[in-house]
Amino acid sequence: MARMNKLDYQLHQRMEQLKCIGDSRHNSKKEYKEMMGKNYSNRTMGIHSYSSYDAIKQTSIEFVRHIRNEYKDIKDVSQIKKVHVEEYLKFRQTDGKSAATISKDMAALNKLFNLHITKKECGIRNRSYKDITRSRGPKAHDTKYNPNNYKEQIALAKACGYRRESVLVITPERFIWKDGLPYKVHLIEKGGKERDATILKGDREKVKEILNGKQKGKPMFTKYTTKIDNHAFRREYAQNRYKELVKEQGHENKDYRGFDSKLLRKVSNDLGHNRLNVTIYNYLL
Repeated sequence: MARMNKLDYQLHQRMEQLKCIGDSRHNSKKEYKEMMGKNYSNRTMGIHSYSSYDAIKQTSIEFVRHIRNEYKDIKDVSQIKKVHVEEYLKFRQTDGKSAATISKDMAALNKLFNLHITKKECGIRNRSYKDITRSRGPKAHDTKYNPNNYKEQIALAKACGYRRESVLVITPERFIWKDGLPYKVHLIEKGGKERDATILKGDREKVKEILNGKQKGKPMFTKYTTKIDNHAFRREYAQNRYKELVKEQGHENKDYRGFDSKLLRKVSNDLGHNRLNVTIYNYLL
């Protein structure tokens, strides 16, 4: 194993100190707000999920590489100042990185150095839905697997809108029944958060057929190739779920960016997201 550069090691140690996976994110936000004031109500004291840890680790590696190339006199993490982070974010934008990537980097570096840099003060453009290309249109790898080998997995992903991580762990007893049909599924995803996702009405009979004969207490599936674009199924689910809700309500109040905020919140809850704009730009547009 290669020996870690001093800056890499120091940031690694800082990440380990911030790691609090399994601790309450809500309590952490509350503590940070009490410490810093109401303007920081969305920040937390630490790193609460493995996915966040991995994302911050990747950013720290790339940031240290940049510091070593551009500031050869910096040998210790205490020498890194706010101006170095701002310069790096501007460099990332000039280098053609997407607004989403820069947002990720900014959040990670703010966390690591306890900064509160904003895009506005840094001169960084805001993320636009026009930048989002994930699951938009066919990709080359879409043809590299046989969908017939994954019929049930794909059918459930489209019907329930769950993340890839659920496909190989979902068990029959996770499904909640009503009037003889499964209408919701209990999920534990992304940092251990739990939710009950609504199964699309038009797919409930199909889901019932799939569940028949599945052994309780055991995962329903043992394979699901990474070549499958599961996010595309979540996007399809979100659009169908929103249409279903509009039909149930009988009208649509376009009171939030051209969508009905009340219905958006229901779709967001089904997807496991908190922010309505994330649901709009990543799933509905």
